[in-house]
Amino acid sequence: MIRGTTDKHPTSSQEEVSLFDDKEYVTNGPHYELQETAEAKDLIKSKARVQSHGEVFTPKWMVQKMLAEPTIHEKICNLHATFLEPSAGEGAFLREIVHQRLTYVDQISTKSTWVPKALWALMSIYGIELLPDNLIKARAAMMDVVINHYQTVMQKQLSSNTDFYKAAHYVIATNIVQGNALEYTNNQGQLIEFSHWWPVDEKKVQREVFTYKSLFADENADETLGQLDLFDELLAPELTREYQVCDVTKVYKGELK
Repeated sequence: MIRGTTDKHPTSSQEEVSLFDDKEYVTNGPHYELQETAEAKDLIKSKARVQSHGEVFTPKWMVQKMLAEPTIHEKICNLHATFLEPSAGEGAFLREIVHQRLTYVDQISTKSTWVPKALWALMSIYGIELLPDNLIKARAAMMDVVINHYQTVMQKQLSSNTDFYKAAHYVIATNIVQGNALEYTNNQGQLIEFSHWWPVDEKKVQREVFTYKSLFADENADETLGQLDLFDELLAPELTREYQVCDVTKVYKGELK
């Protein structure tokens, strides 16, 4: 398993993402090119955070080397293969996984098929982060990558009013959550919840909710949390709320049955 040590990537909060606006794209407008994900600069924020939380970030070169392992790369090219980062930090692994997966989507898609494939790529990426400031940065870093790829493929700015933006933002917020992976709970003392996004067809999804703790129902299977396979499919859903089947671009509406 790739543990949740991540690199420091100073980025804006979700509210400050400003790579888009609502202006119409014109043919003589700016040309968008794909930007690489940022390089790490510092491995720690402070000695106090290292002592209190064991927070040490992973440099980008190490993230890329780990993700380049053949069996992992194979999963990146499978849009429904599950990635779980139980200690997400500021999102170095999550950001790079999204970047590599969307690079693959860019290669296999046309403009008309890119949006649903990009959302499927996001729907199977999960993360848990204990510290709220890191959580905000991890989510924002992932959204930055999504915006970057969208604008490069579509050659127009991504408006926050579009279904795609709303769906991508919603999936990231739903899949990347605050919590303590060792205790299975969040800061409110509630069990960490995830959603599994079952594909009904290429554009329709059925959402099911389950608890993170349910993945460890058989305590004899693994003695420690650290032995969890990062790429195990998230099975054993605990259906606590029933959601309607909907288009992948409409998941942000969260419509219940």
